[in-house]
Amino acid sequence: MTIDDFIQFWDKSNFYSGTKIHNQDYDLLKDKLVENCHNFNDYVENYIDKPEDTKFHPDLWPSPYCGDLRNGEIFILSLNPGFDCDYYYESVAEVNQSLENNLFQNLTNEKYPFFVLNPRFSWIGGAKYWLKKLNPIIKNIQEKDTNLSYSDILSLLSKKIVALELVPYHSKKFYYSKYPELPSVKKMLDLLNDVIIPGTKEGKYTLIILRKGKNLQEKNLIPKQANDNFIIYKGMNCLSASLGEDSNGGSAILKRLLNGYGEMQ
Repeated sequence: MTIDDFIQFWDKSNFYSGTKIHNQDYDLLKDKLVENCHNFNDYVENYIDKPEDTKFHPDLWPSPYCGDLRNGEIFILSLNPGFDCDYYYESVAEVNQSLENNLFQNLTNEKYPFFVLNPRFSWIGGAKYWLKKLNPIIKNIQEKDTNLSYSDILSLLSKKIVALELVPYHSKKFYYSKYPELPSVKKMLDLLNDVIIPGTKEGKYTLIILRKGKNLQEKNLIPKQANDNFIIYKGMNCLSASLGEDSNGGSAILKRLLNGYGEMQ
């Protein structure tokens, strides 16, 4: 498995007819998919009153990754993309295009390849989530390098950080015990085991697993041993999934981002 193999797996021709579910995943998920919710109007009419639903949304863009896979250095693995009025966000042409460009990695000359850090998109759910999570790191960099503007820092972070999702489909709540059987999950695990985890041993990458890391280890789906650049959150740390500067993940990110002079590398 190479990074380009992984991107190719998500080629636009690989969606199951009429959905944005990968055709290799569809049979396993067909009974786990939201029905009668294809756009924002459908959401308002048929779905807004189902806050505990665990089904996946087949008409939303999958999000196996966000950021520049080929050039990123810091990979943060979560469980799956949540759901926060995404039908409305995706109805905005500029957001929809950025989601498409991200999935197919059409990111040439992008100032914000991790597009949720683009200030223009600060109002969408994914941006609110990541800006809050990365805010301690942003503040730390601002204090150490006063020559950088806020937008400069967001752009630099956007070129370094890639968010990965173990399961790529949106849901309000996650409950799907058979997730390791999904071909898309197997491809993500191949990417981790063939490319990213070996890269952490070489010092090329930092990998932070926020959710399900212990479970993946117990199932022998990832190595039992981590290292200084390969961090697995466990226990209560998984609930907060903090990236504050005092957390293992936050300190590892800052270590990679900042050189000995306290400036962005």
